Amino acid sequence: MLMALALSALPAGCSPDGKPQASPPPPPIRPPTPHAHLKEVSGDVKLKRASGDEWLAARDGLPLFENDKVSTAGGAHVRIVFAHGGSVNLGEDALIGIAETRPRPGQKRTDVTVLKGKVDATLEAPATQTLSVSTPSATIQAGREIVFQ
Repeated sequence: MLMALALSALPAGCSPDGKPQASPPPPPIRPPTPHAHLKEVSGDVKLKRASGDEWLAARDGLPLFENDKVSTAGGAHVRIVFAHGGSVNLGEDALIGIAETRPRPGQKRTDVTVLKGKVDATLEAPATQTLSVSTPSATIQAGREIVFQ
């Protein structure tokens, strides 16, 4: 009991011999992993980052992260290629969000939220891939080529 009292009287960050101890370094911060990339951008296509308030001009190769949004104007279209394979083609006047994906063992899953417009989705390996498309009123999961309007 005396030992416990003696140790508790030491200043924080000191060893039992009274010398200061170095704090362990913080764990490295890992950058977020892109969920997808923009391809075949044509016309007025905009991107809004989850962490920002501004709509930015989209261009080929830009990465998409969780909760980013992509919008197409009249006459525009873009293909979104997902990291786990498969893609979504957005037609004109469309708006989608890259949703949070909750992985399942053995399944490569992609989740998108369609807020407006037409989406044409393709999976490369439907046996091991899943695409979940949510709308304001429904959620659809598929493991084959699908078209939503």
